[in-house]
Amino acid sequence: MFKKSIILTTVLATFLVTSASAFIMNLNDELQRNTKLIEQYKKGIKNLEKRNEYLVKEKEKNPKLYEQKPYYEETDKAYIYRVKLNGASAKNVSFTIKDHILSMEMNIKMEEKNENSYYASSRYFYQSYSIPKNVDEEKIKHSVDGDYFVITMPKK
Repeated sequence: MFKKSIILTTVLATFLVTSASAFIMNLNDELQRNTKLIEQYKKGIKNLEKRNEYLVKEKEKNPKLYEQKPYYEETDKAYIYRVKLNGASAKNVSFTIKDHILSMEMNIKMEEKNENSYYASSRYFYQSYSIPKNVDEEKIKHSVDGDYFVITMPKK
């Protein structure tokens, strides 16, 4: 009985030492992994902070580009539609009125080249509105307000 107890104690002690050793190795591995992740997150946070600094400077250059305005508004005198240009030039907007339908179309192509890369993109936008019956079509105007193409349809 005593011999069995010693063997059982030895096996149990070996198991505990092995388990503790594995736990310590797993703990060390996890600590290393967590430390690496923390470093990556700190770099990511620094990059985000730099990006925010850049965005704040851009916004300060021309704050009207970043104002939020309603896309549709009705007043006593007119219907007002706004289309966000997202930095595009209003000269790219084609504006037509035909058969009581107001249409806007915009095709924007961009190219950027430098010694290391080439970037090209194309965006297309089309929107049409039915002109309400109580609008004087001859007096419909369009303008640019900050980063919005504004269509004003005066009521009769």
